Amino acid sequence: MARIVVAEVCPWCGSLDVRAAEPRWFRIEWERRGHLDDGWVDHLEFGCRDCGLVWD
Repeated sequence: MARIVVAEVCPWCGSLDVRAAEPRWFRIEWERRGHLDDGWVDHLEFGCRDCGLVWD
């Protein structure tokens, strides 16, 4: 199976130094995550480490 990797680019400054976070993940205790959902990601936020822009 082939994997496709796509780099997220900051829409403001064009930097490739971007992080992704699932905000909901950190609100649920690690041990309880499996009981509360099936592991799919509903919402991702991206943040540029160069200019500080956050988007989703």
